[in-house]
Amino acid sequence: MASATKVSKFPVGKGALSVERLSEASAANTGKSLSTPIGKPRRLIFATVHYSSIPTQAGVSVDLDSGAGAAYDNVLDTGSANAQSTTFIPSDDLIICDDDIIKVTAPAGGAGITSQITIYTEPYG
Repeated sequence: MASATKVSKFPVGKGALSVERLSEASAANTGKSLSTPIGKPRRLIFATVHYSSIPTQAGVSVDLDSGAGAAYDNVLDTGSANAQSTTFIPSDDLIICDDDIIKVTAPAGGAGITSQITIYTEPYG
């Protein structure tokens, strides 16, 4: 059975900044997507997908769904096919505007295989 999106917040240092972790798991042999919420600017720290066993899949996708419109959407990363773990760490600051969404998609992995998606962000500005 798929889990509901879990949101965890962790304070960082003495300031008001915090790291937010979004996480969700798929049911067996079921594709799953997880997206950041809209409403406030954030910086993407990293996103990761892990399958419960070696999957048969086309590759995890990390996409920007731009609030500026579909013409500005972009594929940020596509993981290797059949990889059990995929991690996307931006090489530079990746700022998510208040109406942008980062969407991580884990394709179905095969019979009995589940996926776990996690996205880490922090407030920006």
